[in-house]
Formats: sequence, C-alpha cells, structure tokens
Amino acid sequence: MSRYRVSVAVCVALLVTGLLPLEVGAASLAEVKERGWLKVCAHPDALPFSSQDPGRPGFQLEIAGAIARTLGVKVIPEWIIFTRHARRAECDALIGAVVPLRTDKAPPARGALLTRAYAGSGYVLLVPRADTVVHRPEDVKAGKIGVEYTSWPHYMLETHGIGITAYRDQTEIIEAVAKGEVAAGMVTDPYLGWFLKEHPQVAVKVADGYVRDPELQWNVAVRLLGADPSLRDAVNQVLEGLLADQTIQNILAKYGLTYVPPFPG
Repeated sequence: MSRYRVSVAVCVALLVTGLLPLEVGAASLAEVKERGWLKVCAHPDALPFSSQDPGRPGFQLEIAGAIARTLGVKVIPEWIIFTRHARRAECDALIGAVVPLRTDKAPPARGALLTRAYAGSGYVLLVPRADTVVHRPEDVKAGKIGVEYTSWPHYMLETHGIGITAYRDQTEIIEAVAKGEVAAGMVTDPYLGWFLKEHPQVAVKVADGYVRDPELQWNVAVRLLGADPSLRDAVNQVLEGLLADQTIQNILAKYGLTYVPPFPG
C-alpha cells in the first residue's frame, strides 16, 4: 500500500477524532498565554492534513500556526496515530473538527468547545476530464460510481439503486475513474485537491455543474479541549481575521485545495 493510501486511511480516524467528546486537561486562554504555547493534536504522516516535514507541515498545522502567532504563542504538535491516543494526549486543540450540518447528528461534547466553522468540506462527484454529460450521480447511465466501502455515499447511492463499485480508499477511486474502470467516483475535497496537486497529469475533474448534496457535506471548525469560553472567543476572533485577510484560503491553496465557505447549518 502506498504512503498516500496510508495517509488517506489514518486521516479518517483523525477527522472522526474531532467528533468525539474528549475529556483532557487542556488550558484556558490565560494559561495558554502565560506558558506561551498551544498544543495541537496531529498525525505525523497524513498530508495534506499534517506531517512532521517542516517544509510541508500540512494545512491543519499551518492554520494552527497562524492562530498561535496571532495569539502571541507558538504551536507544539502532539503526534497521534489513533483516535484513542487523543484521550491522553492533553492537547489544547484539534484543528479539523468535523461539524455535521444537522445538529441531531452531532454527539454531545463534554469538556470541549467548538469554534465557529472556518470552512466547508464534503464529497464531490469525480468524472473523466473529457466528460461533459454527467452532472450528478443520477446521470451515470452506463457504468458505475466508485465509492469507499461502507462510506456514507456507498449507503446513499446503493439505497437509491445507483450502480456502485466499492474501493478501499479514495486514491483507488480517483485512479479507477482515470483508467475508465468506473464512470464516476465520490471523493472528498481535501483528498482530490491534494492528489491532483501531486499528480496533475491525471485526467479527472469534478463534474461540470455538480451541485453538492447537503447529506454529503459538513463544516470544519477548531475543537478546543478543556478550554474556557475566553479561549474559544479569542480563537473565533482570530479565525475571522485569518479568513478576512485570505490567510486560510492561501494555506489551503498551497496543498491544492479550493476554499469552500462554511455551509449554513
């Protein structure tokens, strides 16, 4: 399995971490400023999200760095591999917390606070670059749509009677679309953007005129662990500034991602 495929698998675990109620002993705004650092949980080898490479630390760690600098402190990454490690890591923040658009899907957050959403993300419909006919999954009349095994698109498309082929990960889906093994594929923004940045010769694209399905989208925020409201308010203010001056948008662009504004809840 390639290094990229490993990153795809482990990043799913990190994104789910952002959904879990983690009870850890992190700090308040006053404590963060006094000690001079913000501890951020991140995976050591999960580009485009995060990595130990100082030349390409990943967009989550770059956003964390921008937040920390504005607060007048530095970032200390706490490298974790599995979700369960975050419980004892005593981190202050998770930069990529997934926020479901429907509040009834969100689990209760004990001992954690969510900031404002700073971006939207989700699944898009991938087709060959030359395709001008397919705009939505229902347009695929000949062939099948590639999906990750047991993913939400897998369930949704199968429920609607749309032909699918299941793959282990999103890299396999992108490659299958490029090779013509399937007519289209459902992949997420970060993985597609990063893959095409690393492999610009691969002739695929998001379907022309594709309208995002709300059931397959979510927002992204910072989850602050053990924080007080003053730290959340401060980070909210920082995020507002980083969006206004295009810092977040420019960081994402470095990793091949097009900025998507938060979706209405």
